[in-house]
Amino acid sequence: MTPLVLAACLALPVAVPTLVETYVERYFQTFPTRATEAGRHDLDTELPDLSAARIADWLRFNRQIRASLQATLAGAAVASEDRLDADVLLAQIEREIHDLDVLQRPQRDPLYWTSLVASATVFLLVRDDVPLAPRLTAACARARLLPRLAAQARQALEGTPVDRIAPEPARIAAAQARASAVFYRDGFPTAGAGTPAPDVATLPRDGETAAKGLDELAAFLEGLAARATGTPRLGADYAATFRVGTGIEDPVDTLLAEAETALAAKRAEAATYGREVWPSLLPGESPPGDERALLLRLFERVAADRDNSLDSYVAGWQANVRELDAFLRANDVVSLPDPLTLKVDRSPAFFVGQSVGGVYPAGPYSPESPTLLFLPVPPETATPEGRGAFFRDFNRHFNRMIAPHELLPGHYLQLKYAARHPHRLRALFPDPVYVEGWGTFCERLMLDRGWGGPLDRLAHLKKQLENVARTIVDVRVHTRDMTRDELLRFVRDEALQDEQFAANMWVRAITSSPQLTTYHLGYRQVMGLYEEVRRARGPAFRLREFMDGMMTLGPVPVRHYRERMLGPVKTP
Repeated sequence: MTPLVLAACLALPVAVPTLVETYVERYFQTFPTRATEAGRHDLDTELPDLSAARIADWLRFNRQIRASLQATLAGAAVASEDRLDADVLLAQIEREIHDLDVLQRPQRDPLYWTSLVASATVFLLVRDDVPLAPRLTAACARARLLPRLAAQARQALEGTPVDRIAPEPARIAAAQARASAVFYRDGFPTAGAGTPAPDVATLPRDGETAAKGLDELAAFLEGLAARATGTPRLGADYAATFRVGTGIEDPVDTLLAEAETALAAKRAEAATYGREVWPSLLPGESPPGDERALLLRLFERVAADRDNSLDSYVAGWQANVRELDAFLRANDVVSLPDPLTLKVDRSPAFFVGQSVGGVYPAGPYSPESPTLLFLPVPPETATPEGRGAFFRDFNRHFNRMIAPHELLPGHYLQLKYAARHPHRLRALFPDPVYVEGWGTFCERLMLDRGWGGPLDRLAHLKKQLENVARTIVDVRVHTRDMTRDELLRFVRDEALQDEQFAANMWVRAITSSPQLTTYHLGYRQVMGLYEEVRRARGPAFRLREFMDGMMTLGPVPVRHYRERMLGPVKTP
């Protein structure tokens, strides 16, 4: 036992930077794919090795570091930056302990394992922060290890009583494992096409090795789904899961009541705005008197402006990035790092069977790497009706409205600043409420500053209805036994969302709670701070100063920014 671990066992004070370094190194050893994601490449040929003994050891280690951190914070004075790092690390440790000890995810949640499978090689294949040849070599090494990871998943799950495993997440995980097998069998061999790298020749063989292991895992999960009788609802564990996942201490019942009130208020706001702009959007057509009918017709008008090909869809996103960059500079909204290291495109064609859409930010160990936005696209097997539905949902006004959330000044900018921050820990374990709150705040801020027109604002208001509904649904599903049919009706009829968004919300509620709540609750926090700072500074308020200031600490809970900008909260 090392002196540091011995000190942790005895709950003795240890300097926060030492504890941070110890934890991060052990974390990367446990989850090597996270090191690759962070831009560190010394573990690129390894995959998680999560036998029951190793999982138990990782749990013990988290408890040891937590005890030592608590002893340190209770002891001598700790510098403010170190104390903030300690808060970030404690939040991460609490999430790990809760997942492993309370929720017992490795033993009960098949998605715990398929998420590890999905991240095995993706960052090696999409990033170019190191040359392609060593990335392909590492990807092949990981592919050869995937059968071991799949076997450990089976071993962890097969000893669990079937009434402790929910069938629907198991079915979803089985489909994910099948899709990953398709990728390794059909797409992985083409990842090095046109490259003279030595390991290109082994891609088909190593991909087939991975595919066989994943097919076996999928078959096991399909059988498990057929036998499982458990529930995906967190029930009595929801309140603690919510607190650990969001850092918010408010009672869940209070947050639900506030969200229900917020949904009614947001519908009224959208209807009031819709009546104001109706004559310019639908001239010659009388607006319905009913609020719901009015909004549905307006949202139909928003969706009417849409692309009909992937080429025009991608070109529209790329144009939005260029225009956003120019808009932010011309209006002195925020400091932009130069050059703009952002690439927007569809995902590489070799990702057969896998959906890899989303933002892939530069990591804190490779901060100048490009940030990639792989756009969501309809599957190649989509029917004409399916393609039409996709372009309806991702219409031009939705895309223009959401670009500030995903990119500028939203996630791209915030994560780029985080990657450059000297305290790397904060980029490794970002606060989810801050991250999504910042992105959602940026949507509204840009519209208020003149980005986009009435249809773009209506798209935003529809999205805000969805975000509030996400919070309501998450709480009701897990604590009020809301059924899938009840959720679909609520999301369609009360939040006025399309069928696909409603169906997706059910899946996310039962598989990733409480992440769904972070959009509305984060927006409330960031927008609330923005308004407080504006009132406090009055004529001296400068938007650029506020925006830059909101990234100086990294992606940490908003309360730390509030204290930095307005001082400690005064208690009665």
